[in-house]
Order: sequence, then structure tokens, then C-alpha cells
Amino acid sequence: MAELVLRNVSKSYGKHRVLKELCYTFSPGIYGLLGPNGAGKSTMIHLITDNLRPDNGEILYNGESIRNMGKGYREKLGFMPQQQRLYPNFTLERFLWYMATLKGLKKEEAVNQIPELLELVNLSDVKTRRLGGFSGGMKQRALLAQALLGNPEVIILDEPTAGLDPKERIRFRNLISRVAFNRIILVATHVVSDIEFIAKEIL
Repeated sequence: MAELVLRNVSKSYGKHRVLKELCYTFSPGIYGLLGPNGAGKSTMIHLITDNLRPDNGEILYNGESIRNMGKGYREKLGFMPQQQRLYPNFTLERFLWYMATLKGLKKEEAVNQIPELLELVNLSDVKTRRLGGFSGGMKQRALLAQALLGNPEVIILDEPTAGLDPKERIRFRNLISRVAFNRIILVATHVVSDIEFIAKEIL
């Protein structure tokens, strides 16, 4: 069973301390990272994804420092960014193939996974449409699909329902619940309703 441990993690920007001696252990399930903008959610995400290094403390995955694991750790991650910076001229299918290539998936893996993920996020019927013509909700589901490529064990969703209408928010929450089995899923948000019914714990 996957285990992600933050042990006495601190991070400052100049004199501004964002995180102070943060300790937490994540096991499979959905976790809400709740707080207003500027609370430190994004900093925590960047530390967990190894895009930032903590000033003090360490982050362990299954007992090993993520700093020592390198590529082996990143292969276990799926990340859905807050901003919808998609390639407007790419079709959805081409976008997923491109992301599969960046993640280092073998062709056979991509051939099997991409249709399954399109079905999961209910976008199979628009796979040949350009992303520039997608609605906000469709783009969010496309970003979730790419985060799931490679069957990651840790999935990080940064403000996944930003800009969505109420129906799309509900649909997206249900989708997150469906993919949570045997995975650690972190959902960063400032909207309580996004995670109050699906998260097993809220930080």
C-alpha cells in the first residue's frame, strides 16, 4: 500500500514562512487541501512533486526520500494543474498521445489506456475535436485524463473545479471518487463543497 510522508517540512520565500514543520502521512484515499489563496497549498504541491525543495525536513515515498528516487518517483505521480493551458490546435486524442510520450509510456500501454481514459471521463465522442473548442468542464476532464495516464499511485489535483458550473462540479467530484481506489489523491481547493463529501480527511 502506497504511503507518502511529510516529515517536519518547512518552506520560506525570503522572510515569509509558508510552511512550518509540516508533518503528515498520506495513505490511499482522497484528501482535501483546503484554504484561501496564499495559504500554502501550491507550495505544498510543488514540494510533493519535487519541483521545490524544502528548507528543512524531508518527504518520503514508501520509506524512501523522493529526492533519491528521482525519475522513479515522478513516474508514480499524476498532476492536474490549475490553469487550463492546453494546446488549442491539438485534438484531444493527439494531446493524450503527446502526454503519454512525455511520460515515457510504451506504445502498447498508450494504445490500451487512452481509449479507457476517454471512456472514463466521458469524452470518447469528441476525441477528434480540437481542444480550443472545448468548454471549461471538458478541458478539466481532459486534464484529469492526462493526469491518469500511466496509472499513477499519487494524483494531485490543483483547483480542479475552478470556473465550473454547479452541475459540472458534481460530475467532477463523482469522477474523482471513481478513480480513487488504491490511490492517494490530493485535491487542493478553496471551495468546501468540492471535498466535504468525498475526502476522508481535510487538511
